[in-house]
Amino acid sequence: MKYFFAIATIGLVAFSCSENKSEKKIIKIEKKVMYKPMTAVTPNRKLNVEVSGMTCEHACGGSIRMALKNTNAVDRVQFDFEDGRKVNTAIITFDKNKISADEIVAIIEKTNDNQFTTGKVSSESFTAPKPGPQTEKEVITEKTIETTKMNMDAETGFEFPNLYKLFSKIIS
Repeated sequence: MKYFFAIATIGLVAFSCSENKSEKKIIKIEKKVMYKPMTAVTPNRKLNVEVSGMTCEHACGGSIRMALKNTNAVDRVQFDFEDGRKVNTAIITFDKNKISADEIVAIIEKTNDNQFTTGKVSSESFTAPKPGPQTEKEVITEKTIETTKMNMDAETGFEFPNLYKLFSKIIS
């Protein structure tokens, strides 16, 4: 009887480990994207480009923005986008010493396998704004938010109970 169990166990292990040739193996390959740090760009030129072929601002605009930011010569990319409009406008601030307007247009047209076409292009000089609030309106908005937050804290009046004291009373 001892030998029967030993032979049966060895047989199960041997047959369970046999390789089935008809079975397909799936190999998972993970692609790891490494992002290089962006360098600070001091913009000195502003470019307005008409772009057609955009279906949404989030995905289409994001792919254009990423392609331009990877040049390390573009500071900001904004869009005047409306759903259903055939031609939208991209507003790009960049350093003209690092990249030209023609190169920017070429990058936009190559993005997403030539999904986008460009139209009218206009360029003008641009001076970068100083960091911090630029207008009185921005300063007032910040103060209003702080005041509102303080008022909300004063009006709530709810306090969480001390759980240690609560459980101490229940146990004793």
